[in-house]
Amino acid sequence: MQLDWDDHFREIVVPAWQSYRASERRLSEAAASKDPLIIDSARYETLREGGAACFYLHHFADIVLRAGPDWLPQNVTKIQPLLDWVAKDCTYLRSDKLCDDVNLLRDVAESLKHAILTRYLHERQVSGNEAVLVAGTGYGELPYGEGKYGGTLQTVILTTKGPRALSAVLQNVVDAWRRVSDQDLPEIGKP
Repeated sequence: MQLDWDDHFREIVVPAWQSYRASERRLSEAAASKDPLIIDSARYETLREGGAACFYLHHFADIVLRAGPDWLPQNVTKIQPLLDWVAKDCTYLRSDKLCDDVNLLRDVAESLKHAILTRYLHERQVSGNEAVLVAGTGYGELPYGEGKYGGTLQTVILTTKGPRALSAVLQNVVDAWRRVSDQDLPEIGKP
């Protein structure tokens, strides 16, 4: 049985995102413990949950395309045009500046699935799976206001334009879906 698009968002996408956010909090707690075994365990959990959140959020485009809700333009009939349409409403957290996080999320999900990205018509924002879901601090490298404060461990994407906090990318894409669907989808706050 296929869930309705809005149920899929509420029951699959949101819980995956919330699980990732919870794992990021546990990673911060583990880093504070200074115990290498606890840190490694939390780091792997965060990478696993981050990957799952990427897959489910990116896959949501397939769900929407198949469901064909009334808010979806009739001329959008394929995945890439759908992603491009959603991307026009994707902005950085707490701003109105556009970002390409919808397509960045696509690249992250596909690099986790395929490892090396060689075939695609668009310029890739990541080179392969070695560039995504890296546990690091991003301190002094992430865009202002993105990620965790204070240089603690977090999940970072190493893009061709510089590192990005996975938490911010996921938040931006979730918010874009909420805007384009013009629905009362569950609001998700910054971790």
